Amino acid sequence: MTTATDGAPRARPPLIERTVLDEQIRTAQQTAPQAWGVRSWLGPLVGLAALIVGSGFVSGALPDRGTGRTIGVAALSIGLELVLLAVLVAFGRPLAARGGGWRQTLGLDRVRRSDWLPWITGVGFAYLGRTVVSVIALALTGGRALAEASNLTGGDGSVVSIVVLVVVAVVLAPIAEELMFRGLLLRSFMHRMSFWPAAGLSTFLFGAFHVYEVDTVAGAVTLACSVGVLGLVNCHLVRITGRLTPGIMVHATCNALAVAVVLLLS
Repeated sequence: MTTATDGAPRARPPLIERTVLDEQIRTAQQTAPQAWGVRSWLGPLVGLAALIVGSGFVSGALPDRGTGRTIGVAALSIGLELVLLAVLVAFGRPLAARGGGWRQTLGLDRVRRSDWLPWITGVGFAYLGRTVVSVIALALTGGRALAEASNLTGGDGSVVSIVVLVVVAVVLAPIAEELMFRGLLLRSFMHRMSFWPAAGLSTFLFGAFHVYEVDTVAGAVTLACSVGVLGLVNCHLVRITGRLTPGIMVHATCNALAVAVVLLLS
């Protein structure tokens, strides 16, 4: 319950209609208006781009097959996510120091008992949107784009490859990508524009930074749209909760289901 201007109690709006993030941004603009400069969003983007390019060179230098290849790919996959997290911490720490901590400034918080509702709702909307994307891609390309949009593989099928896939896709990637795209980027953009344009821009970048993982235009467009649906849903979850945790849970769940399908099919 909240209090109206006349002193009478006023019911809180339904969860899906709340604008907690908007209120946090307004408070941040009043307390630390100079903190969220271009560096807060451009720095992470440049860092991620450099890591992607660098990992391509390293991957090309690995052995073509065998144990050396397996270990090299495992180290590269986990190392890439850990370095990205370090980059995000480096850019986020000054903002958190000025804004009252990671939770207040970027919404990075522990799991709460009340997170089950936004988590389940987010998973439902994410899969609804992805189903629409899949149906359209199936109708336009006869299923070719769906096959070409897959960015997950079981590697060589070894235990090491499977464990690394699970750790990267289900644990590290959701934390790093939500902190970057729904933490640093979304909030940076909202210091310059309203929520929906900011959400659209961060979602576009989120999808664009995944297209290098596939080889065809049809696959890239399908993957970007599918990933974009998840990004937009998680932007809204951040808006209604003011926190990254529900979005991280949704992201991890979607990735876990995708990994399970890949492993079962392989």
